[in-house]
Amino acid sequence: MSIALRGIGKRFGEFAAVENIDLDVPSGALLALLGPSGCGKTTLLRIIAGLEIPDAGQVLFDGRDATFRPVRERKVGFVFQHYALFSHMTVFENVAFGLKVKPRAERPPGALISRKVESLLELVQLEWAGGRYPAQLSGGQRQRVALARALAVDPDVLLLDEPFGALDTQVRHELRRWLRRLHDELHFTSIFVTHDQQEAIEVADTIVVLNRGRIEQLGVPGEVYDLPTSAFVHRFLGQVNEVAVQMREGRAHLGPIDISADAAASTAGSIALIRPHEIDVGRGAGGWPATVLTVRVIGPVVRLELQAEGRKAHPPLEAEISRERHEAERFGVGEAVNLKFRRWQIYPAGIPAD
Repeated sequence: MSIALRGIGKRFGEFAAVENIDLDVPSGALLALLGPSGCGKTTLLRIIAGLEIPDAGQVLFDGRDATFRPVRERKVGFVFQHYALFSHMTVFENVAFGLKVKPRAERPPGALISRKVESLLELVQLEWAGGRYPAQLSGGQRQRVALARALAVDPDVLLLDEPFGALDTQVRHELRRWLRRLHDELHFTSIFVTHDQQEAIEVADTIVVLNRGRIEQLGVPGEVYDLPTSAFVHRFLGQVNEVAVQMREGRAHLGPIDISADAAASTAGSIALIRPHEIDVGRGAGGWPATVLTVRVIGPVVRLELQAEGRKAHPPLEAEISRERHEAERFGVGEAVNLKFRRWQIYPAGIPAD
């Protein structure tokens, strides 16, 4: 089922949770609403679910107005961060609950309910756990039970609010891959809320970055990461270094590096954002002289903190190199190196300058 939002607005007192949101979610899409706390992503999800009524705008399901349609008529499955399982019911009973409370005319026969629950438990790889209680399962297993319960009622849309936020890193990684495979198998329309950039990039077909109740950027993961349209998105989607663009004799520079060919429109006070892996550290001539302050090995990458010449009043620059390169070249603390930038993006003045 496709979803369209037109001019959606919602306020809580003086606080505007979302403002003038227009969004199209094609049928079968897996879309992530990404942003910091308070940006409006959960409010938007609840409006789609029917748990909140917008103050302005329309919610359309398959082109039909669903703005004031009751929750029970929307055919939406909802998965919460903290599972919301019934602790006094077994796993089997939790998954079957939505089917058993349907009106009598819509309720499947008991045997059909049993077969469906068994099938769903197999789908979420918990066929062995039907007789257990939620307290007897791990966090990741409980979240899979919650997902099976949401799928039991054959929703047209699956909504997930920070579904892996309460889990440890390894379990989150495993469940992200599992959810992506499940979506590819079942092709339901899914929208999930997260503040985890890596989670959105790994799982979603499309990312919507929200900021202060408005859409900051929308696009496929690679596009949003590689071509951010604002400094906010660039910063939010990963670590960045900030270097002021300086104008000398009509030419734009980052430190001593002349970038005029790529920054013709730059003016004094503009700022360049550069990701750590976009900084090349070397011992050759040319570039920006710097001193290595720290060397930290982090799994397959090595992170270097570097004090660039003329930047002592500002935070060190961070660069990332591969573990293999580090083992071959062994940059040491206190060593003099030269920095070159493989890529950067320039944004207008109005953010902290170098």
